[in-house]
Amino acid sequence: MKITELNVFPIKSARSQSLKEMKITHEGPEGDRQWMLVDENGKFISQRTVPRLASVEVFQDDTALTVGLGKMFFKISKKNSFSRKVKVSVWNDTFEAALEPDLYSQGIAQYLGVHCRLVRYAPFSQRRVLSLNKEWKPEVRFSDGRPLQLLNLKSLEDLNSKLPSPIGTDRFRANIVFNGSQAFEEDKWKKIRIGDVVFSQPKKCARCTIITIDQQTGASMGPEPLKTLATYRREDKGVFFGTLWIPENEGTIKLTDSVEVLE
Repeated sequence: MKITELNVFPIKSARSQSLKEMKITHEGPEGDRQWMLVDENGKFISQRTVPRLASVEVFQDDTALTVGLGKMFFKISKKNSFSRKVKVSVWNDTFEAALEPDLYSQGIAQYLGVHCRLVRYAPFSQRRVLSLNKEWKPEVRFSDGRPLQLLNLKSLEDLNSKLPSPIGTDRFRANIVFNGSQAFEEDKWKKIRIGDVVFSQPKKCARCTIITIDQQTGASMGPEPLKTLATYRREDKGVFFGTLWIPENEGTIKLTDSVEVLE
């Protein structure tokens, strides 16, 4: 089951950056959801309330994160004194992050048309993932729940066969896309290996209105595909598509790798 895409999302809810090789840390893909926008109360901002975030371009290298806001670009150095701490919240988690220089926040706020501040997950930040193993306390940055999302192309093909117009993988903002054997087989997996890394404690990924937003323009595309997904992928109070995973070790994943099911 070959890998077809490797993606990181340096700023939560902004555009992705495609990779040929991905380093996995204990907090997830290196640089993934490393930055986030928050409101005046420190609450995270996403495409749920600001769809235009989808049009914010990003590119990171070893030294800086480049942010594109229409015709304007600026670079944020990877070096940071981390001296400005601020309380932030992602869903039910509240923890400390580093506040980036005000000039960056002002530029993004002007582009998006909302008051916001840009923060970075810092060495002192600590956000834990609920683990089935009490001795193991994994960490996650600004992702919604788990450090990494996996998407099966066969599951997407199944969904597209039911939609009026097919959609691409970008609607689901997955870190790893692979070509599976059959649709939704990933729902039953308990442990997998990709490249050097073993992933476990999976959780089905609950979906929201973000999957109805064009990931290039930030425009709402109507009720699909959430409407169709809800007809056959609803469990309890959620609509699920894709799976979320916790890395057990650090390592490297390449586009040439495959997904190996261990359990």
